[in-house]
Parts: sequence; structure tokens; C-alpha cells
Amino acid sequence: MWYSPSHGLIKTPRAITKDGLQHPAQIFRKWSKAELANIGFHPARLSVADHRYYNTSGEQYNFDAATNEWVVSYSSSERNLDEIKKSMKAQVKSIVSSALSQSDWMSIREHDGGTAMSADWKTYRASMRATSNTKEAEIDALADLDAVKLYNNTPGTPNENGGVPNIDNVTAGWPNDPDYVAP
Repeated sequence: MWYSPSHGLIKTPRAITKDGLQHPAQIFRKWSKAELANIGFHPARLSVADHRYYNTSGEQYNFDAATNEWVVSYSSSERNLDEIKKSMKAQVKSIVSSALSQSDWMSIREHDGGTAMSADWKTYRASMRATSNTKEAEIDALADLDAVKLYNNTPGTPNENGGVPNIDNVTAGWPNDPDYVAP
């Protein structure tokens, strides 16, 4: 991505005309940063607040002389905490609903007088509901935006490469169904 005050933001290479000269789109792939800078085009990068937590508006362009690039940023304001939590709980409900719907046929079959659902599947379904209830209560208890961010990005257990993955507690920690086979 590149920016020039005279041409605006260029997200993908395209042909341009600069000072009466036509340039093909390939200049953005083949020319060096210095060559592009000589005709007024500098790399651009986005600096955008996380849309899960912030509303954005008011695009601003600032030149960062240290990196010799344009930074495209936006004014931001915190989203309503109750709306964020409502969205998180809707995601939890969607996850549990999707998981349980895959075994609903067993419950219906048993209810209609057919083969009984196995105890493993009944335990799994109860565990899914309990996990959903726990996650919704945890989300309800989040007091501020920082707590929400931590819930969505909890540091996990270090992996074999020495990295520490972040865990989204909305999507992680669900029980595996009785037929699950680890990869």
C-alpha cells in the first residue's frame, strides 16, 4: 500500500500519471522505495483500533520521517461495554447451539421412543450447557474494557517453540464430543 498527497491511498498497484508522465502498475512492484519516493509515493500502513472494542472515524494521514512512510490512522472511541458483552454472549450461544445441534437427532430419537442416547453423549451435552452458562456468567462479570480485552486475549501455556499463545476464552475451553479423535 502506498500514499501520495496528490493521488491518495493506493491499495493495489495501478497505472498512474504523475507530472504528465504515465507509469504502469508494475512500478509499485519493481521500483525501489527510494525510486517511488522520488516521484512522491511512499509506503503506507494502517494503524487501526480493534473494531471489537472501538468505533472509528475520521481518517488521518501522517508522515513518519523515522520510517519514511505514511501512517493512516483513525479517531476512535470505546464501544459501549454492554453491547460488547452482548455480542460476546451471542457468540457463546452460537457456539453451543451449533455444537448441540449436531447431536439433537439422538435426543429426538430417544424422546420419540427409539434408541436411547448414550450416557457419554448426555454428559457431553450437559457439559456444553454448563460451559455456556459459566462463560456467560464470566462475561457478565467483566467490569470494564480492559477486563473484556484480557478475557479475549488471555496468555496461555508456553508452547514447544517458547511462544506464549493468547487464548480467546469465548471460543476456547469447550468440551470435545465423545466421538472426537485428537489429530
